[in-house]
Amino acid sequence: MTTPTPNAMASRHATDISLDGAVNALTQLTTAGMETYDDCQNLAKQARRLVTELEVMGNDLAANHNVVGPRTVRALAVLMESVGMLVVNADRMAKAALNAAELAEAEETAMERDYRPTQTATIDAGLAAPSARIHNEN
Repeated sequence: MTTPTPNAMASRHATDISLDGAVNALTQLTTAGMETYDDCQNLAKQARRLVTELEVMGNDLAANHNVVGPRTVRALAVLMESVGMLVVNADRMAKAALNAAELAEAEETAMERDYRPTQTATIDAGLAAPSARIHNEN
């Protein structure tokens, strides 16, 4: 009985990710990006509504309740400014999330276009992995 030597074992490429795994990950990134975009759009909308409500509240406090102290007015102005920055940042996040989702979707499409035919041909030929170009050059 002979023991196989390490060199006698069949060559195999071990990878941590397959084409299907990469495409699936990109699909999940696209979905997460679109969901984040929707969440950010909703946040910006609600923050805009809050700015409007704070302005109405400030006017009501001043006109109907004689709350016109400088500290109160300044605090309300600071709060409105902070919520205004929330609107700006939520809009930025929405744009960034949409951009990320579009890039992930484009990469998914490119991987399917560029790598799926090779994978299909490899399977159809009964190979475990496509051979490298260098192996076929003389």
